[in-house]
Amino acid sequence: MQVTIGSNRLRNTDGIISIRGDEQIKFEWGQSYAQLLLTMDLYNVDGYHIARLRRNQWTFNDRERFLFAASTKGLNIVDTKSKQVVLEARVVGGDSVVVSQGAFHNSNGHPIEIAMEDWPDVANSQASEVSAAHSTSLPFARVEIAAIRKAMKSSQENIECPRCGCPLTTQRVPNATQRDTQLVSCTICRCNLVVSR
Repeated sequence: MQVTIGSNRLRNTDGIISIRGDEQIKFEWGQSYAQLLLTMDLYNVDGYHIARLRRNQWTFNDRERFLFAASTKGLNIVDTKSKQVVLEARVVGGDSVVVSQGAFHNSNGHPIEIAMEDWPDVANSQASEVSAAHSTSLPFARVEIAAIRKAMKSSQENIECPRCGCPLTTQRVPNATQRDTQLVSCTICRCNLVVSR
């Protein structure tokens, strides 16, 4: 299994992620690789064990503090109290898992945060549409661009990357020559696309 955590890539792993010597997260495949399974222990800021997910099923979940959702494309855990994403993982390719974000505590109560490398904040700068277009790290293919444009025109709330299935982020580009110009980004594929609606 290949696991990408934020900007770190681990190849040929057993799916176990230890934090300070404790096995806190474990990814594995279900029967016939059809489903990604997660085992994870969750702690609060004081280090108290407040929830345990074992192979996508709650063993215990103190006061139903966390919500878990899974599909063939990935899984996530959300803290119902803070509304924060505790862990989000996507299946990319046959044997690859990408943990795109996470915020939780280890058994000592120490906060752990997982994030992809930040994009340059093109949308919040005084960049023009042209400079935003040139910020593309790896270009989307024409077929992928067409799929993104179609999804944006249909006004879907969550637009998925046609390459990896991860939700795309959109930001308005100020000072663009056309109104409603959006910078569309995939944090996993590291691609940008400027789209004018």
